[in-house]
Amino acid sequence: MRSPTMRMLWASTFINQMGQGMQQVILGWLVFDLTGSSGMVGAIFAARSAPNLVVGLAAGPLTDRFDRRRVMQLSIWGMMLACLALAVLLLADGLQVWHLLALTFGLGALQAFAMTARQVYVFDLAGASGAVGGIAAINLAQRLSQIVGALAAGSLIAWQGAEAGFLFMAVTYGVGGASIFLLRQQGVSAPEERETIVENIRNYIRALRSNRVMVSLMISTAAAEVLGFSHQAILPVLAKDVLHVGAFGLGVLTSFRAVGATLGVMALAVAGQVRRPGALLLGTLVVFGLGQVLLGQSVAFWMALVCVVLVNFAAAITDVLHQSLLQLSVSNEQRGRAMGSWIVGIGSAPVGQLELGYLAELTSSRIALLVNGIGLAALSLVMAVFLPRLRRL
Repeated sequence: MRSPTMRMLWASTFINQMGQGMQQVILGWLVFDLTGSSGMVGAIFAARSAPNLVVGLAAGPLTDRFDRRRVMQLSIWGMMLACLALAVLLLADGLQVWHLLALTFGLGALQAFAMTARQVYVFDLAGASGAVGGIAAINLAQRLSQIVGALAAGSLIAWQGAEAGFLFMAVTYGVGGASIFLLRQQGVSAPEERETIVENIRNYIRALRSNRVMVSLMISTAAAEVLGFSHQAILPVLAKDVLHVGAFGLGVLTSFRAVGATLGVMALAVAGQVRRPGALLLGTLVVFGLGQVLLGQSVAFWMALVCVVLVNFAAAITDVLHQSLLQLSVSNEQRGRAMGSWIVGIGSAPVGQLELGYLAELTSSRIALLVNGIGLAALSLVMAVFLPRLRRL
């Protein structure tokens, strides 16, 4: 953070990631209000995550080929336009569920490009020795910003409706994208040679075949997404039907997700260099799963808040470790592709979001979180046995 460019990136991330925190509140609340279906809540979050499976294969090579800053900027401004379209449709009373699904899909695709470019650019600025700390610092900006965004979204829905939330999101994306013009440095670890797109894709496929560590981390990322991060899809149901706290309560729940994640990122940054990050990753996944089990059993709002903090404390640590280990597992010229692999891994999220949403509809939110939480904890133990390379990282 001594670098002026890193500080500017931190500020830019804080501004535009408010929109991400607002999305989690507004999209879930709006689709549940329109349809009354917890399955559709899962579907809307799945629509936001689904592009990752395809975009990850393109985002990595493109980020390795082109200036990371321009990739970030164009992606963020694209999200601004999508939010403006949603606001106009709501103001004209013409929003339909298919509009919401299609534009949410677009938001997810653009966010995938922005995330890939940003995390690789952090490594460019911080270098290999500062990668974990740099990624943790930028993740901290994201988490703090999402707290503000989630609270703002809940307040705006209650005060002026969802259209005001989308307009505010468009402003944050516009300002955040413009601030990227102030990022002057490419970074000390930016690759000196850039392959063509075709060479990028060809070498990425070769890496998937030969780099077992990278593949193991992709599997671990996918498991965390399907059985862990999918819990956000059930928060609107908990807020409305279980805890009876309304839209503002959902905003508070979502902001406490960011509180837990912020604490997790700070703990990792304070710990400094981790001796066995692979083992820490697997142990944290167990805590992640057990936290979801406790969340499902919460009958009071304060209990749910505590559990949401615990779940997202573990989630944030797994996120930073996955992003750091993937970039450290490849050569400097291939780090964009490594982060593309992370995007592909998180592209499995729709499976978990749909599964959790429809399981809650068939049974209850308590049972759905119980099944996924136990499944994540058990799967991390299985990975510890059958993926020894990951355990020894």
